[in-house]
Amino acid sequence: MIETLTPIQEPDEMAIMIVDDVPANIQFLGKLLKEEGFKIAPASNGKKALEMIPKVKPDLVLMDVMMPEMDGFEACRRMKESVEMKDIPVIFLSARTETEDVIKGFKLGAADYIQKPFNAEELLVRVRNHIELVRNRRLIIHYMDELGKQNALLQQLAITDGLTGLYNHSHCMDRLQHEAANARRYDNPLTVAMLDLDYFKELNDTHGHPFGDTVLVDVAEIIRSSIREGDVPGRYGGEEFILILPNTTLEGGLVIAERIRSKIESHAWGKEGVKVTISGGLNSLQNGETTSQLVQVADDNLYRAKEAGRNRIMPEQKT
Repeated sequence: MIETLTPIQEPDEMAIMIVDDVPANIQFLGKLLKEEGFKIAPASNGKKALEMIPKVKPDLVLMDVMMPEMDGFEACRRMKESVEMKDIPVIFLSARTETEDVIKGFKLGAADYIQKPFNAEELLVRVRNHIELVRNRRLIIHYMDELGKQNALLQQLAITDGLTGLYNHSHCMDRLQHEAANARRYDNPLTVAMLDLDYFKELNDTHGHPFGDTVLVDVAEIIRSSIREGDVPGRYGGEEFILILPNTTLEGGLVIAERIRSKIESHAWGKEGVKVTISGGLNSLQNGETTSQLVQVADDNLYRAKEAGRNRIMPEQKT
């Protein structure tokens, strides 16, 4: 079932780091921004800001340019070189407003450059705009991730049988074509097993279709637990299953099919007196054989197993 997209969880407060070596500037900006509902993190120079950012994780940095130990330009440069900090927007607040300084700030990756002394209302408008851009970017990333998960789920549903969780008939036929092409190209063996539950109609008539569905689900799990990575298990239709076994000889396929048959025969089905068995027919790809012929021969062997008394695999293993 496809779920609705999960809403993004925004923090209660967006955090803004103020980087300035003048305490009065930090105090004024801090008061102004707190009144707007922002959380404030002060730093007295670029070096301290870089040390604090990984812990504080600010949503925006207001940065002075001229500071001791490390100026704003250098701090911004290092932020943009850091995988952890490069996406945090930086707004320079500086009395250095010569054209070359402004250009340098933007080249270093600043999101904005505001002249000191600044107009408080203008500053707040710019801060709000950049915070809104941060929120929108997070929303886009969040919903892109959610859509990716939903698309992956849709793709999985398109190739999966809804009841058993095994691959559906259509996907198995596509995979069989692919595996047969590989087998012919690299001269590798390929075996197909057709498996069909014995007397399944009688089981449904006696115990009801819900119980029959439970049996199908349990059989699918037994099949999954009995095969190897790279094998392709599918529900061929109704109570019939298919196994595509790449790089597997007929003898190897018979071992796998017999393992499944034995597990199903000995499984406890949750109702007294209920016994479930399965019959199977196998075939390995021969030179010049089409995939339709490959499946047909396996199906013919399944019919032989039914005719021979059921609860067996054909051809029989050589002793």
